[in-house]
Amino acid sequence: MNVQLSPILDFNSNTSKGMLFDTRDGQSYPVVKIGNQIWLAENFRYLPSKEKGDPYDTSYVYDNDNSYLDKGYGRLYDYDTANNIAPEGWRLPSNEDFQELKDFIIKDNNLNDSLVGSYLKSINDWNKPTNIGPNNAKYGFNAKPAGYHSNDYFNDVNDCTFFWSVVEYNSGFNSCWYLDYGNGTFSCDISNIRDNDKFSVRLIKDF
Repeated sequence: MNVQLSPILDFNSNTSKGMLFDTRDGQSYPVVKIGNQIWLAENFRYLPSKEKGDPYDTSYVYDNDNSYLDKGYGRLYDYDTANNIAPEGWRLPSNEDFQELKDFIIKDNNLNDSLVGSYLKSINDWNKPTNIGPNNAKYGFNAKPAGYHSNDYFNDVNDCTFFWSVVEYNSGFNSCWYLDYGNGTFSCDISNIRDNDKFSVRLIKDF
C-alpha cells in the first residue's frame, strides 16, 4: 500500500521565510510570508501522472526545455491538474487570496493599483524590465515571466506570467491573475480562459 507522506515546512517566523519539502517527489521550494499569508516563492513543478485516455497533457515545461525548470519557471498546468496537485496543507489560491495579497502591498506601501506588480516580479529574466528595481525583492514573491501554453503553442516566455486561481464563477469561466512586462499592474482575468490552457501555479498555505 502506498503511503503519502506529509510535506515538511521549515519556516522561520523571525525572517518570514522558509522552505517547503514535498515528500512525494523530493523537491523543495522557498516560501515567504506576506501579510498574513504564506506563499510559495517559486512556481510549482510537481510532475503529475497523466490519466490514460486524456486527450490533453496535464502539464508542460515551456518549449519542453528543462532549463526553464532550473531557472525557477516551474511547470505549466491545465486547470483541473492545477486544482488537484497541492501537497497536504497547501492549496491553489482563490481570487480572494490574490486580492488580499494585492491589497496588502497597496496598503503597506501607500501605492496605486498600477505599481503593485513591481513588488511581485523577479528582478531578472523579464525581456523589458519595466518597473524592475529594488522594490521587486522587498517581499520575495519572485514572479518569473513563465509565459503560457494555449492552442498547441507556447507563448510569451520572459514577457508575462499567468497564475491559476480557483474558479468561483459560472460554468464555462476560469480565472487567473496576470503580470506582463509593460506595466506594474497585477490583475484578474475571468474570460476566454479554457480548462486546457496551461498556466503557472503558486500555492498558498491552507491555515
